[in-house]
Amino acid sequence: MADPKPLHDTFESEVEAFLVRHGMAASRLGALAVGDTRFVANLRRGRSPRLATADRVREFMRDYRPKKKSA
Repeated sequence: MADPKPLHDTFESEVEAFLVRHGMAASRLGALAVGDTRFVANLRRGRSPRLATADRVREFMRDYRPKKKSA
């Protein structure tokens, strides 16, 4: 049986998928979700967020609804 994927890797994959799906810049996600434009860059460098921070980001991604652009 294979080892489960580490939580950091799973969380980073969720963040990356969200960015692609919404065409959002990494700095914007960090700013909107946790007030830190470097959040995703630090995550990509291997820094692990606190569980409470990861929960805030996941909640933001779950509840995010893009605004419709005006014509």
